[in-house]
Amino acid sequence: MKIIVILTFCFACAYAAPEFSGRARNFSLELLQFTQLETDGHIVISPFGIWTLLTGIALGASGKSKTQISHALFLPRNQKAIINGYANLTETVLDPTSPDVQLASKNFMFLDRDFHIYPEFQSVITNDFNAMIRNLNFKDPSAAAQTANALISNSGAKVSNVLTSDDFTNSRLILTNAITFRGLWQSPFNKTDTSEEKFYNEDNKEIGRVNMMYQRGQLPFSNIKELKSLVMELPYGKEGKYVMLVVLPYPKVKVYDVYQQFQTVTFSDIFTRLQEDVDNYGLEDVDIKLPRFKISTNVVMNGPLIKMGVVDIFDPNKASFERISPESIYVSAIVHKADIEVTESGTVASAETSAYFADRISTPRFNANRPFLYFIMEKATETVIFSGIYSKPSVF
Repeated sequence: MKIIVILTFCFACAYAAPEFSGRARNFSLELLQFTQLETDGHIVISPFGIWTLLTGIALGASGKSKTQISHALFLPRNQKAIINGYANLTETVLDPTSPDVQLASKNFMFLDRDFHIYPEFQSVITNDFNAMIRNLNFKDPSAAAQTANALISNSGAKVSNVLTSDDFTNSRLILTNAITFRGLWQSPFNKTDTSEEKFYNEDNKEIGRVNMMYQRGQLPFSNIKELKSLVMELPYGKEGKYVMLVVLPYPKVKVYDVYQQFQTVTFSDIFTRLQEDVDNYGLEDVDIKLPRFKISTNVVMNGPLIKMGVVDIFDPNKASFERISPESIYVSAIVHKADIEVTESGTVASAETSAYFADRISTPRFNANRPFLYFIMEKATETVIFSGIYSKPSVF
C-alpha cells in the first residue's frame, strides 16, 4: 500500500501569531534553497501551501516520521500547540482586507472507497485543517480524477485539472492543497512604458530579452550590503497587507551567494531596514524596471525534503503513519505544481509625496535585468506565500 501526497498550487495573475509564523518563515527559505538546487533555478513554489499540507501530515505521523517532519517545519512538540498555532496563522495570512487581493487555500483528502482512516485523524483534518474528504473508486482512476478535479474546481480554488488518472493508480489516499493568489499592484506599471530589453546572467553576459515593465514610483527601497543586494517592496492593494519583496543581487553576485546571507539576515531585518530608510529619507521616486514574466513549475519535492531531513516518510519500511490508518502506508511522492504571472496591471497609486533621500543626488534605479529572487508575503507575519527565482529570460 502507498499514500501519494499531491500538492498543487496556482498563482493566477499577480499584476504584479508571530512566534508560530517564524516556523513557516524559516521553512520557506530552506525549501526554496533546496528546490532551486533540484531544478534549473528558474522556479516558483508555494512554501506556505507545502507547509500547510505537511503540518496536517505531521499530525498523522509518529516516531521518526513525525520527528523529522516537525524538525523541518520547526513545529512544536505538543499537538494542540500545532493545531492552535496553525489556526491563528492561517486566519491572519488568508484574510485579505482589500478587494484588490484575492487569496484562497483549500485542502482536500481523497480516499479509496475501501480505505479507512481513524475517526480522530479525520476529525482533525476536517475541523482543524478545513479539508474536504471524499471517498472515490480508485480502481477507476480516470473517473476518480475527473470527480476529484470537479470538486477542487467547484470549491472556489480557481484551478483545474489538478490531478491525473496516474495519481490514483496503486494509491490509497491522496492529500491535495490548492492555493491561489490574485493581487493588483498598489502602484501599477503603465503598459505603454513596457519595452523589450536585454537580460543578463550572473556573469553579466547577455542571455536573452524580456518585456521590461517600468515605473517611477515612491516605494520602499534599500541597498542592503549584508545581502549584497538591492531590495524593493511592491505592495498589493490599498492596505499593503501583502507585498512582493524583490531581492536583486549586485552585478556578478550569484543568487546562491545571497541565499547564504539569509543565514544571518532575516525578513525582519529587511523590513526594518526598508522602514528605517522611509523614516530617515521619506519616500523618494525610484526608477523601477521589472520583467513581465510567467513561470510554471512542476517538481517532485521528495529530493528537497530529504535534504531537509524528511526521509522516513518516503520509505515503505520506515514510514510511520499509525495515527492515520491501521494499514501500512507511506508517501510515494510529493508533487508540487505552481504558476505565476506578473504583469503591469494594478490600481492607481494611493499616495503621492514629495520627499527625498538626503544622501542621494540622482534618482535611484532598481533595474532587474539579471537573476533575482522574489517573495510574495503577508507582511505582518512575514509569511512567505509564494517565492521563486527569475533567471531565464523570455518575452512574455
